[in-house]
Amino acid sequence: MPWSAHAKLVIPTLEKRRTLFAQNGGCDPNAGCSHDNATNAVVCTCKTGYTNTGVPPTVTCADSCSLNNGGCDPNAECSHQREDFSVVCNCRVGFVNVGTTNLVNCSDGCYVNNGGCGVNAVCSHNLTTMVIQCTCMTGYTNSGNGTNLVCTDSCKVNNGGCDSSAACSHDSVTFAVVCSCSIGFVRSGCDITAGCIDSCKVKNGGCDENAACAHDNLTNAVVCTCNKGYTNTGFGNSVYCT
Repeated sequence: MPWSAHAKLVIPTLEKRRTLFAQNGGCDPNAGCSHDNATNAVVCTCKTGYTNTGVPPTVTCADSCSLNNGGCDPNAECSHQREDFSVVCNCRVGFVNVGTTNLVNCSDGCYVNNGGCGVNAVCSHNLTTMVIQCTCMTGYTNSGNGTNLVCTDSCKVNNGGCDSSAACSHDSVTFAVVCSCSIGFVRSGCDITAGCIDSCKVKNGGCDENAACAHDNLTNAVVCTCNKGYTNTGFGNSVYCT
């Protein structure tokens, strides 16, 4: 009888070991096999990085990243830690984490500090890669080097592309560059960046055909003076030579 009693104690222990190590106790390959402390029944528990997709009592373990993106933000990529295979959420290109390390919340990068672009730049995304792109606003020119975008008032960079005899300013509504020929000069063409030439070289500066066109020494404004033998019969600033 003592031997039989002893045998009864040993047999469950062997069965327990066999259940644990033979075919993982019937558990999913990605599950850990253990026993219920009270009943000694097999308990299958999905390993870290896996989620149970089975219907009780069946335990079927699937890669957590394949289910609802592993619980990550819709704009995050789900992956696993090399060490313990736990889920890792990383914001996709063009998005930044505005949450915490453990609770990743991905926001459009352009909505956070203008995507790192300057205050005078527009933040957008590459349509293919979603990489952030910084583009200077209208009226500003990139004065930086390479990928270092520095948006400077265009009028301060090569006179905004205006002629050297023109003044650079901005449209009050669009802030686009406006080139205005300086006093004593007129535009040589219809384009906004057309060169400015001496007014006296265009239709005699607006002077009477019997007058000489010159410029005021101080203001460079056009000055019309009747030629020898002609008299100014105009009034005020109007010069008529007869």
